[in-house]
Amino acid sequence: MLIISIAMDENKGIGYKNALPWHLKEELKLFKQNTLHKNIIMGNTTFDNLPRKLVDRHIVVCSLDPEYTVDDPDVEVIYDLDAFIQEHENEEEEYIVCGGASIYRITYPYCKKALISFVKGEYQVDTYFDSFDMNDWNITKEEEYDDFIYRELERKEISLENN
Repeated sequence: MLIISIAMDENKGIGYKNALPWHLKEELKLFKQNTLHKNIIMGNTTFDNLPRKLVDRHIVVCSLDPEYTVDDPDVEVIYDLDAFIQEHENEEEEYIVCGGASIYRITYPYCKKALISFVKGEYQVDTYFDSFDMNDWNITKEEEYDDFIYRELERKEISLENN
């Protein structure tokens, strides 16, 4: 099963110069809590720009560059995201999608859950989560923090009878 994990501002902004445009301790703690001892998937640009190694997680890095490698036994590199999605979208085992924008865009239609921090305010950003639409989701949990609202979402079932 694919799950989105993301923080975005009020304009769906998610990044600036390959980094988060904010530093929110509580939000980072939530990310750690949600991903610790789990499978996470991200693009190689996101992986290469992490400020430090994410320990105690199985990291799947997606790259279009067939020469791209990572010298770390906790990191698996894949080169075909579509094949990965087809293989894992209906599995019980969870894979948490952690960015960047192109990885979110490609996996969005296949994600059944979302863990989203809606950061209060607008930030200077150059990257957006433009494919996100709140109408696609039901809220299953909501917690308010000083700087953001955290929501756990489940994808709404689409009825083909009404189309």
